[in-house]
Amino acid sequence: LTLADLWLQGMADGAAGAGCSVQYCMPYANDVLAAASHPAVTTARATDDYFQGTGQWAIGGTSLFYAAIGLLPFKDGFYSSSRKQVGGQTEGPETKPDREALLATLSCSIVGPMDGMGLLNKTRVMTTCRADGMVLRPDRPVTTADWCFARADPGCHVYSTSSSFDSAQGPQLQALYHFNNRDAYHWLEPGMVGLSVEDPDNFAVYNWYTRELARLRMNQTLTPGYEGHVYAVVTPVLGNMWIFLGETDKYVTHAAIRFSNLNLAMLENGSELSVDVAGVVGETVEACAAHVGDMEIRCQAVEFGRKDTKAVTWTSGALPIERILI
Repeated sequence: LTLADLWLQGMADGAAGAGCSVQYCMPYANDVLAAASHPAVTTARATDDYFQGTGQWAIGGTSLFYAAIGLLPFKDGFYSSSRKQVGGQTEGPETKPDREALLATLSCSIVGPMDGMGLLNKTRVMTTCRADGMVLRPDRPVTTADWCFARADPGCHVYSTSSSFDSAQGPQLQALYHFNNRDAYHWLEPGMVGLSVEDPDNFAVYNWYTRELARLRMNQTLTPGYEGHVYAVVTPVLGNMWIFLGETDKYVTHAAIRFSNLNLAMLENGSELSVDVAGVVGETVEACAAHVGDMEIRCQAVEFGRKDTKAVTWTSGALPIERILI
C-alpha cells in the first residue's frame, strides 16, 4: 500500500539532495496531490503529448488544480514555426504556433520549443523571454476564468492571469492578461479578467495582435489575431492621464523582472510618467505608454551594455519619443 508513496518520496528526496527539481509527466490526480508533500517537485505536465492540431494547448482547467497546491503546469514542448518538421514524433506543420508559445509562457512553467535544427522561429521564441533566455512570466499560472464557471460551460476557453510591479506611489500596478480562443464567446467584458467594476472607463484594453488601444467597456469586441484567437492586456488608466503598456513586443508586457518604480507626477503644464526598466547585456528593451489625450502609443527603446536598470520618462506635451506606433 505504501510502495507508490515511498517511490515518489525517494525520487523527491534524491533530487533535493542533488540540488535538482522534479517534473512529473502525465501524472494521475493522486500523484499530483502527493507532490504537495515534496518541495523538490516544482512542475507537472498539464497536457497530453504534443501533436499539432489537438487540444493539448488548453491548460486552463488543469492549471487551476496544479496551482492550488503550488505546482506549475507545464504545457508540453511545441513547434515554434509552421514549417514541416520531418523526422519528429509529429511532423506538422503546426498551424497555430503562436498560441502554443503564448500559453506556454502564461503557464509560468518551462517554455519548451522543440523544433528541428534550423526550423525554430527565433522571433516567436524571443517573444517569451529576455535576451538571456529568462522567461518573462506573469505572477501566477493562466487559468480558466471564473466567468466560464458561472456559465457552467466546460468548453469555455477564456483564460486570464496577471502581473504586477511596484509603484512609487504605493499601490502596485496590475496588468490583466486575457486569452480567448473564440470557441463561442466573441467579446470581452470586465468579468472575463476578474474585474467587477461599475466604471470600466478607469481601465484600458490593448489588443496585442492588432496593436489597437481603447478604453475598457462593459462589452466590446476585439479583433482576433492571425491564428483566430484574441490576446489582450487590460491595465489601469493612471490619474485619468496615462496608460502604461509596458513591453508590447513580449507576451507578458508588464513582467515584474522588467519594470519597477512606476511614478506619475504632475507638472506645471502637464504630467509626467516614469518607470525603471531592467535589462541584460546586449539587450534593447522597448517600453511603451499612451496619453489619454490622443491614445497614441509612444515607445522608447532602452539599450543595455551591461545588466542594469534605467529610468524612462514620458511627458505630456513635447514627448521624448523615438518611435510612435499608431
